[in-house]
Amino acid sequence: MQKQTNKRKVFNLGQLGFVGCHDFGYYHYNKVEPTLETHHHKAVLEICFCLKGQQYYQVGEDVFKLTGNHIFIVPPDVDHSSGVYPEDIGEVFWLQISLEKGKLCNLSGDQSEFLLGELIQRGNALFKGAFILKPILEKLIRMLEEPENPLVKLWGNQLIVQLLLETLVLAKEPQQMINSERLDILNDFIGKHLHRIVYVDELATLVNISTSHFKSWFKQHFGVPPKAYINRLKIEQAKKDLLVKKSITQVAFDLGFNSSQYFATIFKKYTGVSPRSYVTAINRQN
Repeated sequence: MQKQTNKRKVFNLGQLGFVGCHDFGYYHYNKVEPTLETHHHKAVLEICFCLKGQQYYQVGEDVFKLTGNHIFIVPPDVDHSSGVYPEDIGEVFWLQISLEKGKLCNLSGDQSEFLLGELIQRGNALFKGAFILKPILEKLIRMLEEPENPLVKLWGNQLIVQLLLETLVLAKEPQQMINSERLDILNDFIGKHLHRIVYVDELATLVNISTSHFKSWFKQHFGVPPKAYINRLKIEQAKKDLLVKKSITQVAFDLGFNSSQYFATIFKKYTGVSPRSYVTAINRQN
């Protein structure tokens, strides 16, 4: 294993003996982290799996926004970063596959060439994932944390190949248009009521979904639970309001926070800085 903390883990699969594989990584952030600097992987294809939250990736001049249950394929030898955005709150896995070995895991040369060729064709593709991927990703993490032995190698090869095959199947599926009318209704309502607490049951009623089912439906389409989504919108509005209103407390109360301290905590969670530091930094730029 290359690096490990409670919130971020990276395994060097090549060093662990998995043929044709580079890094397999994971993070689960409860607050924003510094930006992902511009870099590229020589002759390496990278697949990013965003299970929840959101994350931006900039590839060349193009910016891609991943939310919960999105998959993004980064082509080899291409500069990419998170652009001006931080590594955001959420849960993301990534798998890097080397194109130099000619073989992949326990596949034959022909099978490896076919699978890699199909995935390379879908570079820069952003598409919906499926819940079947989560247990595969989590099981692979668990297996790699075990002491090295033949069983770990067998399971690891099987899980990596299964993950790539499932990804290819999903990449080939037509991307279904979700019910945009419901999403528009919710976004419009939330935007008009940022000044107060917005309750889950009233959102569910708006789109005629039971409250018990609404949270999972919302997370499936927005990538995060309702409260996290609403708080993010409030903080985006706060970033504008702080530039024209003198009092941080006023901004907090105008956006429905019950105290300036709680507002400051949420603001830092989503921006990485306190409201006062944010205002100071903007004023210096101007």
